[in-house]
Amino acid sequence: MKKIIKNKYVIATFLCLFTYIIYLKIMRIYPFGEYSILKSDLYKQYINFFCYLREVFLNGKSIFISWNLGLANNFYTTFAYYLISPLNLLAIFFNLGNMDIFVEIIILIKIILMANFIILFLEKSYNYKSKETILFGLIYAYSSYAICYSFHIMWLDCLYMLPIVLLFVDKYLENGKIWPFVLSLSYSILTNYYIGYMVAFFAGIYYIARSFILKIRFKKVLKFLLGIIISFCIGMIVILPSMIQLRGKISTNVEIIKIIPDKIILLSNVLFNNYIYMFTQKSCFLFSSTFIIVLIPLYYFNNDIKKKEKVAFSAIIVFLLLPIISPFFYKLWHCFTTPNCFNYRYSFTLLFILILIGARELQNKKGTKKNHFIISALIFISITLIEVLLKYVGMLESDNYNVTAKSIVFSSLIYFIMFILTYTIFYKDKKIAFLLLLMVILIDLLIGAKSGQNNNDKYIKRNVINQYDKIMSYLKSKIKNPETERIIFEPDEYGGNMSLKYGYSNIGFFSSARNRDILKSMYRLGYNVQMDEQLWITSYSGTFLNYSMVGVNYYISKNQIDIYGFELEEKYDNYYIYKNKNNFEIGYYLEKNIEESYNPFKMQNELIQRIGNTNADKFFETIDNSSMLECEKNIKVYDDNYIINYKLKAKEKCSIYFSSDYDLKLYIDGKQLFKNYSNIWSTETGIKQIKNLRQNEELDFTIITKQNLDLLYIYASNNNEIQNVLETNDRNILKNIKVTKSGVTGEVIFKDDGYLTFSIAYDNCWDIYIDKKQVDKEKIAGCFLGTKIEKGKHYIELRFNALKLFMF
Repeated sequence: MKKIIKNKYVIATFLCLFTYIIYLKIMRIYPFGEYSILKSDLYKQYINFFCYLREVFLNGKSIFISWNLGLANNFYTTFAYYLISPLNLLAIFFNLGNMDIFVEIIILIKIILMANFIILFLEKSYNYKSKETILFGLIYAYSSYAICYSFHIMWLDCLYMLPIVLLFVDKYLENGKIWPFVLSLSYSILTNYYIGYMVAFFAGIYYIARSFILKIRFKKVLKFLLGIIISFCIGMIVILPSMIQLRGKISTNVEIIKIIPDKIILLSNVLFNNYIYMFTQKSCFLFSSTFIIVLIPLYYFNNDIKKKEKVAFSAIIVFLLLPIISPFFYKLWHCFTTPNCFNYRYSFTLLFILILIGARELQNKKGTKKNHFIISALIFISITLIEVLLKYVGMLESDNYNVTAKSIVFSSLIYFIMFILTYTIFYKDKKIAFLLLLMVILIDLLIGAKSGQNNNDKYIKRNVINQYDKIMSYLKSKIKNPETERIIFEPDEYGGNMSLKYGYSNIGFFSSARNRDILKSMYRLGYNVQMDEQLWITSYSGTFLNYSMVGVNYYISKNQIDIYGFELEEKYDNYYIYKNKNNFEIGYYLEKNIEESYNPFKMQNELIQRIGNTNADKFFETIDNSSMLECEKNIKVYDDNYIINYKLKAKEKCSIYFSSDYDLKLYIDGKQLFKNYSNIWSTETGIKQIKNLRQNEELDFTIITKQNLDLLYIYASNNNEIQNVLETNDRNILKNIKVTKSGVTGEVIFKDDGYLTFSIAYDNCWDIYIDKKQVDKEKIAGCFLGTKIEKGKHYIELRFNALKLFMF
């Protein structure tokens, strides 16, 4: 029993748990307060993925196709990127209402694995068996990267696997056995192929460095490279389907060198002012502990550490810093992509090598002389003075840095406490100094972690997580076919993924594993798609035609809405429930396919024509030239802005919409209608309704923009004419519909040849059968699934063929 208690892995596990409890207490996270562990993307995306994964495990939902996400979305690529960690099996022990507790426990388990695996690495690779390694386990597990990015929960699998992968690199150099390395790297790639790629890249760099240090000529390099290739081949089960979905994003046309002084200043700021983390979106997370800052200079003066090791590790650091000044290397580390946020995602590898350098110094402390401590202190003082000077001349006053005199003083105080305790460990009373140092390191880490969370995205209160339970339970009782009757739920702007938790169907979703081409086409058709990277599509956007042709049945809002075709059915639990009288079934008739256009209203006009098999083209008209309106338009140019004033009077019922690819401001009665239209992070893009007008109703509004007015589309919709077409189309729909876990069956009777169009996002995995014969499929309007069909009565079947996930 005493051996167990004294075991360094047991001690590390206990300290990780103890630190985690203190952290939860400080942050007032359940069970110690009103907050959950959820924040940022963990709340907006991942928690709902976990809820769906639980349904896969317990209730047999498909892991390949989800009817509850984004027009029957391919779910396998989402599973491959976010959910493949075997630790996620623990989700079966939690219900949908307390899935945040599952996340809390999973993060703790991964933190414990991070700490213990780096201790194991130091013991097995460097013969460092002292309990001192516990310090480095804690420092790695509670580093700025691990804590501030813990909400990217799937990244943590690669963080705890990094020491194991590097351990097996060393073992391969020692005994020539490659399979342990292959298996550990494969696990990393499978659990998160994006960060796993960075682990593989770093493993290759580490292999070169260790071969140089151990004087092993590169005779084993081909076998090692083959091991990496085999690991990626094993990982192709998740990589290949994702490549197919995400193809077209990779680009190598970037500058080799581009020096931006701000980035260099920001880097030093993160390193030496560890309690101010305003830099999540902009800079590396390199701080692990002030203790490492004390040790690094000592390492380079240590007489017992070989020069070859110093040269090799220094070369690694220089290489890992190249992305600061090289866009090419920045993209290289990120799979030749540019992150839209959370920059320098590979920086955990740089953080790891800095921790390793610190561990090597403490392990070889006998080679450090007393005067080396003086040099170390002078280096820190010099850098701090430079930072004080930068602050004095005003270079650290912006939000990018936010360095205060208080933070500099406090960081310096912590440094010199650590400095004294480290000196004591080296030359005087080691036991007491070690315990004091451990305590100060824990305080240091906790203060840094608290500051990091306070200054970035906030934790979500627990009562927010399940606030929609009541209304969603009520809605589900009203819906007969949750797979095909879609709901727009407006209160949460990032609520697209909530459909996975509550089991309803919608238009929107928010995922990095999305088909960009399909979303780009949906944007051209008027849907609300995030502009820059197509990160999300929201359910609430476009004309009422956009809603109808994808089968939106209900629109739920905290506020009253005025959208043509939606009628207030009732109010329940302070939510207004609107029913769409024009929603299409999952399959409907289209005379012929339509071409994509950068003018979404042109596409809308053509859609109505093809739905109604008519040559009429006045369903949507520009307000400057509309039979439905009287329009006065006045344009002024001021300070490079176009200021366009409109005065409208409706001759008949119509709705006024606009669309633009660029930022603009729109005012009605002096009030701005859309706060961030077309902003990179806005959920306000695509077609937006300005107002639904009654006959003789007047409307004055102003648009201010810097962009070409030819790319600003403002249209009026002829609602009566559109309504007539939609009512006629009611006879040309898929009937007797049955939805299975991965398919649909039904019957149609069409009077004319045309296209059977499904309100399902196009995916190559769909197979379409007409009268039990497989037929060719097409993209309708660039985004929907469809096929040519002859007039008459036909039996229709859709099947999602999962094998095609792995075919280009």
